[in-house]
Amino acid sequence: MHRDQVCVQPKLNPFEGDYAKHFHSVDPVKCSEDTDWISVSNGSVFITSEAKTKHGSISCQLTFFDRIDDFHNKDLETLTLSDYSVLHLKSDFVKVHCTAKDKNEYKNVHVGLRNVPEYHKKIANLTSSLGLDVLMIGFDSLSHMTYKRKLKKTYKYFTETLKGTTLNGYNIVGDGTPEALIPILTGKTELELPRTLKRLAKKDFVDIYPMVWKDFQKNGYVTAWGEDYPNIGTFTYRMVGFKEKPTDHYMRPFYVTAQKQYYGKNKKLCLGSKRRSQVFMQWIRDIYTTYDKVPKFVFGFHNEVSHDDNNMAETADEDLFNLLTFLNDGKYLKNTLVILMSDHGARFSSLRSSLQGKQEERLPFLGFSFPVWFKSKYSAAYRNFKLNVDRLTSPFDLHPTFLDILNFKGVGIGDTSNRGISLFKEIPKTRTCVSAGIETHWCACLLWKSLNNEDQMVLKVSNYVVSEINKLTEPHRKLCQKLALKNVLRAHKLVPETDMLLFKRTNDANGYRTDLSGNTSVVQTTYQVVVYTTPGDGLFEVTVNHNVQADTYILFESSISRVNKYGTAPKCLQKGHEELRKYCYC
Repeated sequence: MHRDQVCVQPKLNPFEGDYAKHFHSVDPVKCSEDTDWISVSNGSVFITSEAKTKHGSISCQLTFFDRIDDFHNKDLETLTLSDYSVLHLKSDFVKVHCTAKDKNEYKNVHVGLRNVPEYHKKIANLTSSLGLDVLMIGFDSLSHMTYKRKLKKTYKYFTETLKGTTLNGYNIVGDGTPEALIPILTGKTELELPRTLKRLAKKDFVDIYPMVWKDFQKNGYVTAWGEDYPNIGTFTYRMVGFKEKPTDHYMRPFYVTAQKQYYGKNKKLCLGSKRRSQVFMQWIRDIYTTYDKVPKFVFGFHNEVSHDDNNMAETADEDLFNLLTFLNDGKYLKNTLVILMSDHGARFSSLRSSLQGKQEERLPFLGFSFPVWFKSKYSAAYRNFKLNVDRLTSPFDLHPTFLDILNFKGVGIGDTSNRGISLFKEIPKTRTCVSAGIETHWCACLLWKSLNNEDQMVLKVSNYVVSEINKLTEPHRKLCQKLALKNVLRAHKLVPETDMLLFKRTNDANGYRTDLSGNTSVVQTTYQVVVYTTPGDGLFEVTVNHNVQADTYILFESSISRVNKYGTAPKCLQKGHEELRKYCYC
């Protein structure tokens, strides 16, 4: 334990103990044995030789399409492709219908990169930049530990061959994917930005967000953003999405059409003979082969395999491993900072109801692999990055790190009065969740002491929680039943480490000796209770502050998590009150 570090994260084991028993191997995803008839690469589309050998002469109708907005696409021209011809892509997306001499048919949708000459002319403004391309690949709902459990080949290759470093103190700042990605991309929270929610009468498109890819674009980078599960898109599930295409290459239109028109005709998690995770990684591979000499900022976020069942994530391990191997072996990564990440751990299911599950939810995966030359050319920045491995970090820190890549502000010690600190600066050991912009509810670096569920104080806090939930549904009492406390599943009290209460400062420049002469009195106690409510068996995890002196409670709605699924319980509460669904039992 770092005795002089204020925030110490729990040391978790991915493979031992009760929690590890939730994980098991799954069967590989088996797709169509008939190899895809069509191949898309280098801006062109052609019929594969395997298909011609197997099926004889083939003729295809290709309908190119593109986005109208984030929810609708439009067909462009339809062209005929025959056996030995090659067509240039008219857009990044194409629907294909082929017939062969042997009367077999092939229907599928493909994605590639249309050749846009001006994108190839981009030159980075290198006067003040670090000269790095950025490739960030994320997975939904994987904790740091589950990343190790389920993406074993990728993790081994990333840490051993690519010499990637993982950040052990990386802590979430909110509940869900937008709460992870918005701080990374903008340095702000959703509430600090103009409102873009579908349910509001007055709202902006997400284009108004100061996305960091705009900064990269201005600095001469080709940009790409892709996410594979359109139903729960980060900027389209609760928000209205983008009016204009947000990046130079944007994958959403492909998935909108693929999901609507093609998923149902394919085996689970497949598109033709390929796994859908394979299609996703292939797109990233294409960006690198197409723009080999061009500076690029690429962010791919993969939801489908891991969002609902963490065990399924392993079906994409091979595909991510193959992508990294291909890029590294082909020398495509010589200028690239590779960032592998996830947004948060599992939020629902049996995984989430144990203490380790709760800690894992708050500690997602974040790993960086730098090109070899960077480590010597910018040795002080790299040394700071390595120092930060066990320090408290959050999504807010990625934004200033990206800005540093474009306009390097130098090294030194980070200022804890800033919520986000570039990872090229040393993050002080004195950093707390509060200074890092992490609410107590989400802070993993705290010692929780178990309490007896029948304890008078626990029952008092739990009844207070239920009364606060009832206040939220009060205006809709005709629709939503009043809830009562059924029982307490678990209760904890936050016990700060003695050293944290006594910590005053370090006595020497290196921070090795600590001054523990301070004496912080505890005027506020934090409780976390997990309660069942009736009717409906809602399971809620709630953080409540108790002002010891005034004997009053403080509870923010953002500190109430619904831990089990509510299903059809709030069906009487139709559109307009999405935020109450987790509390309402009709």
